[in-house]
Amino acid sequence: MYPSIKAVFNNSFMGGWLPLKSFISMLEEAVSEKRSVLCLGLDPAMPGEREEHVASRSYLDGRSLEEAKLQFCLDLIEELHMYFAAVKVNEQYVRGLSSSQLSSIAKEARRHGLVSIYDCKLGDIGASAKMGVLSVARLGFDAITVNPLSGNLESVVRYAHQHGIAVISLVLMSNPEAARYMKEAELRGEPLYMAFARDVCYSDADGCVVGATGHVKPEEIRAVREAIGAGRVILSPGVGAQGGDLRKAIRYAGRPLLVNVGRAVIYAKSPKEAAERMWRASLGSSSLA
Repeated sequence: MYPSIKAVFNNSFMGGWLPLKSFISMLEEAVSEKRSVLCLGLDPAMPGEREEHVASRSYLDGRSLEEAKLQFCLDLIEELHMYFAAVKVNEQYVRGLSSSQLSSIAKEARRHGLVSIYDCKLGDIGASAKMGVLSVARLGFDAITVNPLSGNLESVVRYAHQHGIAVISLVLMSNPEAARYMKEAELRGEPLYMAFARDVCYSDADGCVVGATGHVKPEEIRAVREAIGAGRVILSPGVGAQGGDLRKAIRYAGRPLLVNVGRAVIYAKSPKEAAERMWRASLGSSSLA
């Protein structure tokens, strides 16, 4: 079982353990304090990396690519923290950043009362997965996303909890292609996403990922919540640039809940105005107003 008191490595990693509250307790406090179920998705892309949804070219003035991405993330947290309960850092966008740079993002999130999630979708054999967990523990993030397809979710969760890291497992992703396997494929007579959801409960993971986009039906979100039970978070991506439905996620996912919002806010002409609009929309759909 995940202990009510979580232990996490301190900043020097080898200096000992720091007793902290459980991930869900920290999340619920952040949601209450911020009056928000929103998670800030940090996907820092710079000009030249893709055609649209990129940061201002000014971030590259006098900075390396990695320094520019770090500053972009830190600026967003500083500017928008009041509208969010958590931040999610997408590993695919920050692979070039050093450990100290990544740690500074986790520290900045914590300084502003935000729960931090390292979104790497870890999925590998036991020994390799453990090294992945250990790396995230050293960075100082509160949680990690995991791909359960390798079948060892229970042992990954157990190891992660020993190192103070919460585990959020993929169940039903936001991209429409996910339906090919997660919905159309079956295991023991039920869709694969439901088998993944039951594994979240059996393994004592801290939550799961269920998209808010068009291919994810309300009854599927509700079924996942019933399978994982109360006290585990549903992280719902896809709102914003992917066209996901904020109201659908809030209405059917239950609590605890985090609705991830990324490109629609962080690359908006005014990120603060976009964040406030999204926050107000979430208040109108929830009991947090």
